[in-house]
Amino acid sequence: MTATNLPWRAGMALFGLVALLAGGPPVLAQAQVGIPGCADDVPVRAMRETITFDSRGRSIRAHLYSPRGEANGEGLVLLHGGTGFEMNSILFDAHAIQLASRGYRVILPAYFDAAAPDARRRTVAARAWRQAALDAAEALSAEPGMARHRVALWGYSRGAAVGADAAAAEGSGVRSAILVAGGGAVEDSLAGRDLSVLLLHARRDEAVPVRATLRLADDLREAGAAVQVRELAFDGHQYDLPTWCEAFRATRGFLESRREAGDGPA
Repeated sequence: MTATNLPWRAGMALFGLVALLAGGPPVLAQAQVGIPGCADDVPVRAMRETITFDSRGRSIRAHLYSPRGEANGEGLVLLHGGTGFEMNSILFDAHAIQLASRGYRVILPAYFDAAAPDARRRTVAARAWRQAALDAAEALSAEPGMARHRVALWGYSRGAAVGADAAAAEGSGVRSAILVAGGGAVEDSLAGRDLSVLLLHARRDEAVPVRATLRLADDLREAGAAVQVRELAFDGHQYDLPTWCEAFRATRGFLESRREAGDGPA
């Protein structure tokens, strides 16, 4: 794994994010680095590194976020949606920094580097993305104070399907997953795997119908996973800022409840 260290602090930066999150066209605006604008934001105490890791002989780019203060020993693999790594890294960057500022280690892999989207080779691409997600989890688990079973998968849209596939893979070791605005299917048994999953969905979603998320929930339960489903107070697939704030708040709550119960990811 190679890395380029990019320290972050609570300064001012320019990036076209504010209007994009509000559903409008991107505009150049001022925002505080690492502060997405959620009511419960904490002071920034994190750093971001640009790294690469290997997945089946391919070099996968990623952003790695680490606490500058005390780490809590837990990790999260953020799997981007269908718009790709570049667009979603802008969308999720400040949220990832907030997670790291709370003690989590976070990795955001460019899993399309493992195989470009190709309608003619969907199965091949899906397998490559699944492996890239698992290899990202492995890379994160190698960080100081981490272990494989303490790394959860988090995916949005297409990344949610990748996350479900990776979490269900035999021998994955994943015990927690948070899947946002996603569908997909699980065919293999998860009995005895101690896998817990949180599914988040909007009230209505034009890209991934709510019924697809609920069907995934049923598949996961039938396979043997413990599943929670939560509706977000939003209509649509491209969430606004308050909805993303709620999604990441729910993510933290889910991980904290797992830790308090003593059954994972910690």
